[in-house]
Amino acid sequence: MKINSRQILILSLVLVTVGTWTYLLLPTANSTYYYKALEDLTIQIPKFTTTSTSSNVTIMITFNVSNPTPYVGLTLASISFQALIQNGSIDEVIGSSGTGPPEPVPLKPFSYHILEGTLVLTGGNMAQYERFVAQGSPEWHVGGTIDLWARDGFLSPQFDIPVTMSM
Repeated sequence: MKINSRQILILSLVLVTVGTWTYLLLPTANSTYYYKALEDLTIQIPKFTTTSTSSNVTIMITFNVSNPTPYVGLTLASISFQALIQNGSIDEVIGSSGTGPPEPVPLKPFSYHILEGTLVLTGGNMAQYERFVAQGSPEWHVGGTIDLWARDGFLSPQFDIPVTMSM
């Protein structure tokens, strides 16, 4: 069976069409998960510890940031946070800081990234912390923002997470 030039042209056109559709379909399919990825982005605090010395109090916080979706395109830049203690109806800021990877890291589909945050309390903040501890076991929570790069530019969704002390 001999293939003539018209059949080669038709076959080439079919291959180019399939290739173009495939090239366009994959990013389009990924983009359908964009808002779901932003909505489902998860931040957890699996570990929260305090260590006291005579000169300071060190608070160590482990953050687990995860992308539980198939979306490709979120990049974790940093986390800015505050450690707060509930005092009646008021949240008392005990300290604030930030943490992040040395360079922004992609949050790949169905993956997570662990970041360690540290607060060192001295002076007035240490005295405030010790006053709350003397009153009993304080109710902690951590609030802040996650700084992300995404297709819409730089995004900073907020979080507020109640935590339990782990020694």
